Amino acid sequence: MIKVNLLKDPTARTYKTRVKRSMSRTGPALVAFIVLVAVSMGAWYFVVNSQKKELAEYRNELKAEEARLQALKIKLEQYEEDKKQLQSRIRVIEQLKEQQTGPVLLLNHVLHSIPRNRLLWLTSLTQKDNTVKIVGLTEKIEAIPDFMTNLAETGFFQSVDLEMIESKDDASKFSLLCMSAQYQPEE
Repeated sequence: MIKVNLLKDPTARTYKTRVKRSMSRTGPALVAFIVLVAVSMGAWYFVVNSQKKELAEYRNELKAEEARLQALKIKLEQYEEDKKQLQSRIRVIEQLKEQQTGPVLLLNHVLHSIPRNRLLWLTSLTQKDNTVKIVGLTEKIEAIPDFMTNLAETGFFQSVDLEMIESKDDASKFSLLCMSAQYQPEE
């Protein structure tokens, strides 16, 4: 029988062969690439996030500006509407002024002839054909000749004659007969 010693001899030297680890170059390159991609993505995230915040602020500013401009637009439209209404009114007034005839012109000339610094009141004014009769009161009798002169200077009357004067305590009643140069029969 053959005996085999399976026990290890403690005195015997054994040499272990070391296996030298060899590192591949792709591992560190892959790690470096992943780190570089992660850093790039982080930087890109912060840049995009800051741009997003800036654009959000700009959008809010634009919305505020839009609201302000809308309010101004409403005011402008209201102003334009008011302007159109006023121009329409002015046009109507000018047309009426151009179309003034007869009694309107007569009253305008008489009213503009009343002396400003004297006390003079008109109580009646009647027109028959081209004759106009003016009746009034005054506290100062000197106002009557001034009134007659002003009436004659308007050019609307050919002649202005004093019909009567009645003086009482504080006031004088007068009556004038005027011949209209621009008589137009009523239509």
